[in-house]
Amino acid sequence: MIEENRLKRVDVLVMAAGTGSRMGMAERKQWLSLCGLPLFVYTLRRLREYDADSLIAVIHPDDELRVVEALAMANLADVRVVVGGDTRQESVRRGLTETSREYVAVHDGARPFLTRTDFLRVLEAAIACGAATIGWRVRDTLKRVDEGGKIVTNVDRDRLWAVATPQVFLREWLLYAHEVAAADGFTGTDDTVLLERVGRAVAVVEGAPWNVKVTERADLQWIRLWEMAMCE
Repeated sequence: MIEENRLKRVDVLVMAAGTGSRMGMAERKQWLSLCGLPLFVYTLRRLREYDADSLIAVIHPDDELRVVEALAMANLADVRVVVGGDTRQESVRRGLTETSREYVAVHDGARPFLTRTDFLRVLEAAIACGAATIGWRVRDTLKRVDEGGKIVTNVDRDRLWAVATPQVFLREWLLYAHEVAAADGFTGTDDTVLLERVGRAVAVVEGAPWNVKVTERADLQWIRLWEMAMCE
């Protein structure tokens, strides 16, 4: 019951509005097949299996009819659909217009391997302090290089984390952060940057390292491996 009450407090935005240009494919990456479903639909279905009951898909403007059909085929017709903007930040901002609950989770449609445990842990952290993101400690040695590609110095990794999604925020905090960014003409790499700009601390919750984002052709191996392990 405690878990159910937490989930009733959050709207989940699943971002599927990008062009996927880094894949170098004619088809946008959100339409890659995973276990017989488009990648972002598979992500939505997993979140529904985790009992997230307020799901919003933020989509590419060319995909609206196609998305509605795909959601119906996957028994996800109740997922709300919002057309995204020219940037991810604008797409999140548009998605926020469909939210009404106390918290908003933002998750990449191209991160289909999220576990239920990680989803609940980042939600719990956000409820505790207002904002939280999944991430993991940087494990590799980091170097700063010059314009010619030669090493300049070593970067201390002790307090460095790579952050991913889901990211969960108090809705009023996220709305305000986006309003300020828009007024300033500022574009951040993710929503945590916008929260930081307005003085809000964001907690980092260590998640599973396989919560990868399918971004480049090399990442297709993750899809193949997942299908071998998980798909009937």
